[in-house]
This record gives sequence, C-alpha cells and structure tokens, in this order.
Amino acid sequence: MNTSKLLRHFLALSCVTGLGTLGACQTFENTMSDFSQSLNNINDGLGEYAEKTPNTGPELGTASLPDFGIGDAFVYDSGRAIYVRDIEGDRIEWNGGGDYVFETTADFTGPNLDWSYTDKDDQKRTGTATIKERSESIWPLEVDKMVRISTRSESTAPDTGETNTYEQWLTCKVPATETVTVPAGTFDSFVVECSRYYKQWWMQATTWWYAPEVGFYVKRERKWNSGQDQSEELTTFGPAPAKIPERDRQSLSKTVQAALENNNSGETQTASLATLEIAITPLKTVQTEKGVWCRTYRQELTAGNRTSQQIKSACRTDDGWVLEDDVSDPATS
Repeated sequence: MNTSKLLRHFLALSCVTGLGTLGACQTFENTMSDFSQSLNNINDGLGEYAEKTPNTGPELGTASLPDFGIGDAFVYDSGRAIYVRDIEGDRIEWNGGGDYVFETTADFTGPNLDWSYTDKDDQKRTGTATIKERSESIWPLEVDKMVRISTRSESTAPDTGETNTYEQWLTCKVPATETVTVPAGTFDSFVVECSRYYKQWWMQATTWWYAPEVGFYVKRERKWNSGQDQSEELTTFGPAPAKIPERDRQSLSKTVQAALENNNSGETQTASLATLEIAITPLKTVQTEKGVWCRTYRQELTAGNRTSQQIKSACRTDDGWVLEDDVSDPATS
C-alpha cells in the first residue's frame, strides 16, 4: 500500500475516533466528496471519460424550446392522447386522459411540476416537483450536449395526508440525430436521452425522438429498473377542434357554415385568427331520398407548424348546416 493510501486511511480513522483536528477532517471530507462526485461523473456517462460516437444522422443545427397553444393534441399508438388545456406564463397544463392533469414547462424532458389523478381505488393522488438551482438545461438541443438536473418532489398519500419528499437527479444528453418513421410520418429528429437516479441508484431511462417539424416528440421509449419497458409512436397531432378556445370554435363554426353554403366542391374557405388558421373544403354533395342536401368536407386547423385534418359531413336544414358524425379519412387512419 502506498503512502497516500495509508494517509487517507489514517485520516479516516482519526476522524471517526475523534483524534483528528477539525481542519484535517474537513479537508478529508471535501476530498472524499470530490472523489465521490468524480465517480458519479464517470458513472452517469457525462464525465470527461464519456464515450462519444460520430453522428451519422441528418444535419439539424440547433432546436429551441417548442411553442404550444391551447388545444394542441398528440395521439400515440399506445392509446395515449394528451392535449393542452391551458397556458399561464411558462406553465403548460395538460390533460393526459380522464382526470389526469399535469403541468410542465415547454421542456417535455423535465419533471411534471404539478399533477393529480384518481387511482383505481378511487383515491385522489397529487404531487409537485421543482427544479433545483444550478441545474442545467438541455435546450437548445444540439448534438453532443450533456447536462445534469436536480429535482425535489413531493407527493401526498391520499389515505393519511402525509407528504413524502424526495430528491432525484437526472443526466440528459443529445447523442445523435436520426430520421425516424412513425405512423404520423417520417421526420428528422434529435435523439434525447435522460437517466433518472435516486441517490446512487438508477431508476429509469427515457429516450425521446424530438422532431422540430412537429415541435414535439414523435417517438418515446422508457425503461425502468423493475424491468418494464414501454415504447410509443406518434399517430396524429395538431389542434383538436373540441379543445381549442371558445372564440376559435365560434370562428370555426362560421367558416364551416360559409363554405358549405357558398362554395362549390373543391373550393376552399379560409379564416385567419390570432393563433389559428382554418381551411374548409367541400368535397362532395348528395341529396337524400327525403330531398335533404348533405355535403362532405375536409377541415384543416393549423397552429404554428402543426396541422390537424378531419373529414366531416353536414346536412342542410332551415337553421343552417347541421354537422353529422365524423367520417373516416383513409389518408389519416
């Protein structure tokens, strides 16, 4: 055993038995803390010894935080559908299905800042999270970027009301870009990988394929230390007609009525709102056996770089055109 190791062992023993001086013990603690941090830096893959491979994907430059609007919706082949319920400042409120509501910033890789849902036992579960100071941001995205993030979370037990507080840390990196094909289309994407740790234990890893063209992730894979894996791919996205703000729904209704009343098949009626573009195109006109005129039309809603499309039908009455149930669109099914 060399002299430096003997000295460290002697200092450790002296501090434990109370024989060491305060200054010496403090120096020893700092040294061991730095040593432990160095080990963490190596283990989390972000240290100076982290392995990097050349990027063979498309050249994408950098990507800034995405923008969202109320009503923006994203549907995945796992059956999961989420949409933006409200936006206040930099906080975005999402509905994740049923009564599951959660808040995030525009950074979807970060923790849910606030969440609530009713569990299978009909108990309300809630929780919050904050990002601690000196945490780094993975945005803007660029290949080879690597950051560490520390969080503090709280959850409330529904039966006792007790609050459980715990701290976690994440390591995130952008190892590459990739062209990925999902049910919604083919997109050039940034690959973003984050690993979550509790104390020294690895808990979970998530990989997102973020497509700047969509402004959201088109694919996500998650792995847990329990051995569970999950993968999902985007099937459709864009403003959901029933979830956009009320004033926009009124404008949509007026545009539909004008297009069906005045436009020939194939002629598009448009409307430009503050954050939404509307395009209504009648496709086919038929008369029923009872003499009622009905029309099928295509409805397109565009917010930013996201467009949703629906094929719908309506029939003429004395009070205007009454919308029927949605008609399946082979192009988007």
